[in-house]
Amino acid sequence: MSIVLAALDTSAAARPVLETALEIGALTASSVEVVHVRSDPSESCETPESLAERHEVPFELLEGEVQPMLLAAIEAPKTIAAVIGARSTPGGQRPAGHTALYLLEHTNKPIVVVPPDMAARHSLRHLLVPLEGTEFSSRPVLERLWPLLVADVELVVLHVFTNRTLPAMLDRPEYDLEIWGREFLRRHFPRNVHIELRPGPVGAQIAEVSRECSADLIVLSWSQSDATDKARVIREVVGSSVLPVLLLPVVLDADGPTKVESRRSKP
Repeated sequence: MSIVLAALDTSAAARPVLETALEIGALTASSVEVVHVRSDPSESCETPESLAERHEVPFELLEGEVQPMLLAAIEAPKTIAAVIGARSTPGGQRPAGHTALYLLEHTNKPIVVVPPDMAARHSLRHLLVPLEGTEFSSRPVLERLWPLLVADVELVVLHVFTNRTLPAMLDRPEYDLEIWGREFLRRHFPRNVHIELRPGPVGAQIAEVSRECSADLIVLSWSQSDATDKARVIREVVGSSVLPVLLLPVVLDADGPTKVESRRSKP
């Protein structure tokens, strides 16, 4: 039995985290469990415990240092993904906090980051998958995402091209990019029905297309390194998004994408 772990704190942000975890569970045919880590035994755990009871999901209270305890729970073999909350700031940003960043850098499991003020959603069926404009970096993202999904979803694949990633030797860029996009989907994701090709900047285009296509979830790859342009884009998207963001750990090396074996297969 596979588990989606909902990591809840005692704030109002716990509700959207658990609601998102339930939807991720539906997408992956997984059960949902709630975990709360308490570093001070005198702290109340009423909020996460009552939410778990209301939604009839198991609740586990862990005692100790938050980051390593959560990481250990996520690394359990039955856990296929974890859902955590971003933190709000007076300026309206929702950056991934220290705990979220720690988990992202130390686990190879998918992590979903949820904005604390996210509106209630009934399902996650419209997924926006922004990809870099190269096959080298795009293919492993789709290879990692597709085996996770068992529910019917509508995917919008977004290729944002910058001067660095624009394919060479295009005689008629707009027309040739459309052909390139169709060929990419035919080879790597034939069941997808829609692709968007946009010029950068990447973060702004992700925000714009997510609104245009009424996305429920944004899917991004994560190289587990904070010193890359992709890490900057991820911080920008997570910090401004009103949608949950699914981060898929994908490691690229000089020989190509590192193969990550799926824990489940598409029926």
